[in-house]
Amino acid sequence: MAVLEVKNISFGYSHGTPFEITALKNVSFSLEKGELVGVIGHTGSGKSTLMQMLNSLLKPESGEILLDGKNINADKKSVKEARHKVGLCFQYPEYQLFEETCFKDISFGPKNMGLSEEEIRQRVYTAAEIVGLQKELLDKSPFDLSGGQKRRCAIAGVIAMLPEVLILDEPTAGLDPVGRAGVLEMIDNYRRQTGATVIIVTHSMDIVASIADRILVMNKGELAFNGSVSDIFTHSRELVRMGLDVPVATKIMLALRNKGLEISSDIYTLEDAAKELCFFLAKEGKI
Repeated sequence: MAVLEVKNISFGYSHGTPFEITALKNVSFSLEKGELVGVIGHTGSGKSTLMQMLNSLLKPESGEILLDGKNINADKKSVKEARHKVGLCFQYPEYQLFEETCFKDISFGPKNMGLSEEEIRQRVYTAAEIVGLQKELLDKSPFDLSGGQKRRCAIAGVIAMLPEVLILDEPTAGLDPVGRAGVLEMIDNYRRQTGATVIIVTHSMDIVASIADRILVMNKGELAFNGSVSDIFTHSRELVRMGLDVPVATKIMLALRNKGLEISSDIYTLEDAAKELCFFLAKEGKI
């Protein structure tokens, strides 16, 4: 059974005014346990609205969302349970740090779950380890940390609740290449250690191409595509028309094919591009 099922949900803003907008229209999909799903789409495509629906910050006007087979909006108890089981980490989460120490900030969610002090302590230490935040930093003010450390602390606060589904909105925004790699590694660590389902909302085609099991493409409030990385990027022309792009590696390989090189264009990461080029050069006797 799917961990999370979205069934024909629709939602709009500013009904009855000149500013009325349909944010989501009959969106349906399901998420399996342990999947890492990338969600892409142009600005205003409905991505953020959809993510807020998944832990009941917003409620659909029609349709339903099932978590472990139960409607998350059935009653107050269901809503509370959904917010514990579906962790939502907004873009630039470090701006939401507020406690005196990193330990207190990370423990905020577990405390609201009514856990014992010992359980809270263990969850804080475990979350800090998963995100790579050194133990000695837990007693420091989060505002004394570097930008990357603040990001890790903020994400640890969500992870400490041990959500079954972890949603991260642009988790690498504003980070340098080293910082981006570190954040992606800690997301993978969380998934491997807990078996949780992870959703990453991003504008980076290279990120989803390198880490996602599956990609959802949103366009004008509708789910345009839902498939594997290779399935999605076969629709490169449609993606470009939606204001999206294809991975850099794919662009390079297509350009080389257009120059007459007999190489595969079904390449989505720079690592795979390098392997394909080495294979081609070896076949040609160039290396």
